[in-house]
Amino acid sequence: MNAVIKEIFKNFKVDNVSIPVSFLFYDGNKDTYVVFMEWDKDNSYGADDEIAGYVTYYDFEIYSKKNYLNIVTAIKEKMSAAGWTYQPRRDSPDRYDKDTGYYSKTLCFAYPIQI
Repeated sequence: MNAVIKEIFKNFKVDNVSIPVSFLFYDGNKDTYVVFMEWDKDNSYGADDEIAGYVTYYDFEIYSKKNYLNIVTAIKEKMSAAGWTYQPRRDSPDRYDKDTGYYSKTLCFAYPIQI
């Protein structure tokens, strides 16, 4: 799924600004970036006594030193267009870290996997 997500966010821009999207951590120097990771798998279902599929959940953590609300909207639009389902009950609250000066927000999306 990581390769699929990287393709979804290839050349990701919000308000004409390029925003890096990385797996697990960002090792660059931009003040705004997104990291993603698999968070959970559940709701497996079966057929003929075998697991036939499951749902995978991915978190997208937005970090920015300024307003990030347009990034939230853009991520939701991209993931929805790619067939993912937004999971608002799994989101984090809005956060601010005084030590780093970063605002952050985590969004969660689900995708069904057929085996």
